[in-house]
Amino acid sequence: MMKSICALSRRADFSREAFQHYYENNHAPLAIKHFPFTRYVRNHVVDQPDIGFDTISEFWADDVARLMELMTGPVGDILREDERRFMDQSKIAPGVSEEHVLASGLVANERYAVLLNWDDESFDLSQWAKALAASQPNCSIDVVSSWQQPAFPARAVLWTLDNHRPSSLPSSVTSKFVKVRRVETDPEMLLASRGASSL
Repeated sequence: MMKSICALSRRADFSREAFQHYYENNHAPLAIKHFPFTRYVRNHVVDQPDIGFDTISEFWADDVARLMELMTGPVGDILREDERRFMDQSKIAPGVSEEHVLASGLVANERYAVLLNWDDESFDLSQWAKALAASQPNCSIDVVSSWQQPAFPARAVLWTLDNHRPSSLPSSVTSKFVKVRRVETDPEMLLASRGASSL
């Protein structure tokens, strides 16, 4: 299974709340209807008004090539048309994620995204994350590779339930600490939708 991640921003004439409401009630159901996701999570930003985006979406799929094929055809046209209704398409910032689940446990509706950037290639992200996760439930990290501009706003995202900014980061690493409301589509619904769309 492969995963992609995307930072999404509202149109200038939308409030963050209106953007997120439209996303959940219109755009996400449309995407579910047309795309063979195996998991689909929206992380709606609830603080940081000037962070530069309003939602980070996570998409898992067994066949990423099929998703790309759909995006270049009529299905992609349908999704882009809907994006124009509420989203600033010039700010769509996707990336491929290498996901590492560091600690399982409680899944909460509210969590924190720690956006990490660094230039010092001696920084060992894996070791740092493992040490941090030793004391945290439901902690994971996405190492992100952007494939277009604008680039995804971080080289990695630490997902955590801990409401304290990590204090163990070296000075060479910059971080943005963002509270999000996590909404995951029921995997059974995704499976049913995939079955219906193949009829």
